[in-house]
Amino acid sequence: MRAIWALIRKELLYLRAYPLDFANYAISPAFIVAPYIFFAKLFGFSHELLDSVAVGLLLWYWLSTLLGAVALGLEEDMEEGIFETLVVHPITIFHLLLAKAVVMVLENLYITGTMLAWFFFFGVPLRLPWWQFWGIVVLSGFGLAGFMLALAAVALIYKKPFVLYDLVQWGLGALSGVTRPSRDLPRALWLLSRAIPLSYGIEAARATILGRPVEGIPILLALGLLYFFLGKALLVAAERRMRAAGTTGEF
Repeated sequence: MRAIWALIRKELLYLRAYPLDFANYAISPAFIVAPYIFFAKLFGFSHELLDSVAVGLLLWYWLSTLLGAVALGLEEDMEEGIFETLVVHPITIFHLLLAKAVVMVLENLYITGTMLAWFFFFGVPLRLPWWQFWGIVVLSGFGLAGFMLALAAVALIYKKPFVLYDLVQWGLGALSGVTRPSRDLPRALWLLSRAIPLSYGIEAARATILGRPVEGIPILLALGLLYFFLGKALLVAAERRMRAAGTTGEF
């Protein structure tokens, strides 16, 4: 645990060194929120539909940031030239990514708060049972963090996975039903959506809007744990392959 706390401290020190990142986290969501809300209002969406799109965007943003910080977080360390230094210490890559995931969940809570402020600014008040909603958001975040650990093994093997960032980001978002329920997808795509934790988080958040019983949280948590253990095993295998091949400095 000492290694993980030390790595978490490193990530937090990075944020302290670049305080403008907090301003960026507060402003950048507006450029994602505004186009969706503009077109939703242009085509006369009801308040219920606007709220549905809003919660989908909120949780998709968690996927987007966790994808960049955890699944592809190693690429940043490779670019900065500190990756080799980190892996010669008595820590594992799993510890490194786990620390990134914890810090990113904290950052995302802040980002979610700023996105909610933008929704209010654009006239989308989001009539929600807030404590229930925040619980769903946090559980979805941890479920997605486990999912991202599984994707991180690809970064170790292929070294430059960032070229696939947009494809994965938008592809997973579409499958998860960000702007329309995933049940409206063709059956084959709907079945794929059942393997993505975000799908259950979005469905649970939308159920709270409509006052319906929240379902799918146990599946979300089970999937998150499954991907967590799968990701841990894949990371160990990928790290061994990387060390055996002598490609830790390759980028």
